[in-house]
Amino acid sequence: MGDALRGITVAAVLTAALSMGARADYDAGVAAFTAGDYAAAIAEWQTSAQQGDAASQYGMGLIYESGRGVGRDYTQAAAWYLLAADQGHPGAQFNLGHLYRLGTGVAPDMSEAVRWWSAAAEQDLSQAQVALGVAYQRGEGVTADSQVAVSWFERAAANGNAAAEYALGVAYEYGNGVAADIDAAILHYQLAAAAGIEPALTRLGALTFPPTQEEPPPPPPESEVMASAPPPEETGTGSDAETGTPGESVTGDPRYIQIAAYVDAGRAERAWFQLLAKHKDLLSGLPHRVLTVDLGGDTGVVYRLQAGPMPAASEAETICNLLKAQNTDCFLVKP
Repeated sequence: MGDALRGITVAAVLTAALSMGARADYDAGVAAFTAGDYAAAIAEWQTSAQQGDAASQYGMGLIYESGRGVGRDYTQAAAWYLLAADQGHPGAQFNLGHLYRLGTGVAPDMSEAVRWWSAAAEQDLSQAQVALGVAYQRGEGVTADSQVAVSWFERAAANGNAAAEYALGVAYEYGNGVAADIDAAILHYQLAAAAGIEPALTRLGALTFPPTQEEPPPPPPESEVMASAPPPEETGTGSDAETGTPGESVTGDPRYIQIAAYVDAGRAERAWFQLLAKHKDLLSGLPHRVLTVDLGGDTGVVYRLQAGPMPAASEAETICNLLKAQNTDCFLVKP
């Protein structure tokens, strides 16, 4: 073997070893964070992050955004997310876009939010695809284009995102970006409802017993379209209702995370053990509950699968972020 070739081979082995080491540090940090040992999580992530590992930089962004183990500092969170986002980390791109949307830690800039969501969406992060679709639907940061919005919802739905199925149901019911098609709307609502999107159950009930010609149904509010999507509002990190100030420590605000809702209690219980097997590093050790909720009217009873409680909203937010980065939707609820 020539010296040049030997040098290339040694460099490749060293690069692979460093990459494996950084991944191990990140995984160890996730395990420590989930166990509530935030100092250990920082110790695992910080060195690798400073050495340029994108996953660990993303982890440091989550640390500063949630304020666990440090004072909550959105400026630091944005700085770490930017380092990871510039390396193509989709979770960091998605969260950085959310910070730009809210103007938290950075100046508000919907164009920048859309730019980062677009980068994450092109990597098939379904939450970013939904957020981008909503941006096109509303004309925020881009020229409104309902057809482009639908195309992003379709891509997210193909990736298994239930919120996208709901958004497609709305699009087909009201003919926004596609030709109105009630059968198609019902199909998408059914898929969304089966995955736990409660507003889809409401729309299915309304279509089963449609109003008279004199009483057309009002369009669903924007909050329904975004109810189980990533940011804004209840599902995103650093939401409007819980945005703190840099350096603020958030404690004493226990929350559950709601992962889904089902029309069958047994399915909700089975879903927990499937999720536990898939996300053992995040959910292991957490208690869970299945709440029976009667929504009344045509919707009836649903069974909400929730994990927790966790001692602070910020901790629940971070676990939700990690779950959403792995294409599992969740949002925060109070006890």
